[in-house]
Amino acid sequence: MMNRPSPLIGHSAAIIALIAAFLALGFVFLRSREPAQNPDPNHTHADFRVVLDGHPIDLSGEEFMTGESTEDHTRDPELGPLKKYLHLHDGIGHVIHRHKPGLTLQDFFDSIGVGFTAECIVYEEPLDRDMECSAYPWRMVVNGQERPFSLNYDFADGDKFLISTAADDATFAEEFSSLTDDACRYSQTCPWKGKPPVESCIADPEVPCVLPD
Repeated sequence: MMNRPSPLIGHSAAIIALIAAFLALGFVFLRSREPAQNPDPNHTHADFRVVLDGHPIDLSGEEFMTGESTEDHTRDPELGPLKKYLHLHDGIGHVIHRHKPGLTLQDFFDSIGVGFTAECIVYEEPLDRDMECSAYPWRMVVNGQERPFSLNYDFADGDKFLISTAADDATFAEEFSSLTDDACRYSQTCPWKGKPPVESCIADPEVPCVLPD
């Protein structure tokens, strides 16, 4: 009498094949999400947010944006000399663009006309905004780690930082978790997010930026 294959063996083979297929798909998925290298290490980006008493400060207005040509930066002295190296553009107020190494968060906020006291945010002329204050002091977290509030910080490409007057740690953590992850798209280090908008190359002649093909 001829022995017939056990149905259990057939089911086991099908399960093994299915697991192998899932593992293969997982490998392909992980490979597709491998980080890439920034093609221009002098052109770096960081995600950030400023929140006062639970209300995010909107920095997406035209008054905070930088024009797309070098002439826009050099022709208008009110933009400040730093604005051609540290700026916002594309109507996006939560991604810093830096074209010169070594510049700090203080330099960035100076470039857009925004300042901080212990509990207030102030706007320089010609910005038409009133000073806003909280009963609580500013706190700061960088890449998930709280640090003493100081804008003398030389941020790295892909950093995420929050400046907030949150009175409790739970609110502070929740606000940090709401930060975007858009800086990597502009730095082209997360290719699975797609290509960034075309950017002009505005840089120190001694530290030229490199435009990708």
